[in-house]
Amino acid sequence: MLARADTLTRNLFDIAQFDPLWRGTESVITGRLQGIPFRANICIPEYGAHIGRYYRSITAGSLAAMCGQSDISFIHDQFGLRIAFEEPVDIAIHEDDMVLENSVRALVARFGPVLFRNANIAGTARDRCHHTISPNLRFHTDRGPDMANRYSCFTRDSNDAEQREPRQSSTLFIANIVSWLQGVREGQCDPAIERGARMSLDLFMETQMASVLGDVILEQRWDAPIGTGEIAVIDNADILHATYHRNGSGVKGYRIGARYLN
Repeated sequence: MLARADTLTRNLFDIAQFDPLWRGTESVITGRLQGIPFRANICIPEYGAHIGRYYRSITAGSLAAMCGQSDISFIHDQFGLRIAFEEPVDIAIHEDDMVLENSVRALVARFGPVLFRNANIAGTARDRCHHTISPNLRFHTDRGPDMANRYSCFTRDSNDAEQREPRQSSTLFIANIVSWLQGVREGQCDPAIERGARMSLDLFMETQMASVLGDVILEQRWDAPIGTGEIAVIDNADILHATYHRNGSGVKGYRIGARYLN
């Protein structure tokens, strides 16, 4: 089936449509983009409660106090928005100017990582990326908080001969405060002096990952069926990401598409 192109360049989505997810009054909503149905859900609802429970020996029941001590804000209690289309769709996440589309930017501000399934970048912008893979469980940012192009957009292109296959490696996303708390837990950060989130830190290397995935870590597996396009967008000011070789360090997935947007 041919993908149907979304020709809109601004305000792809009605942000108000996602209010029930943001408020936590609905677990799933449905909608349409250019006539194509989609379902949307929060990846980790009430993320702050998950963080508080997992790190309760450090936070002593007050995540807010730890945010104050670390000088790190926590703003995405409904963490990660996943939008899955029923049919393949090309959407204008950005154009050749490398500027993130307005409504997607607003969704990233609300939910942190925004993940699209059964979708590819529309038009000539589809090819404006490089391919990359980072070391296993090295949580990092691609851009500093003061850089104009601070948004990272990762893509699995359904037309790419390699990427059309499901990927063996995942991309993991965490809020900045999780990197600080895990660094303290592992003895890599001194809570008395460590302020702000580091731009790169190897974390969870000795952790049974099943205990943290979907709890304090959001996993984008890139494992939708063959020929399925997938997209993930984050703001590097708020989120760290890492590659995770979920089938063992000797089984690496292909390099994923990456681009940086204003």
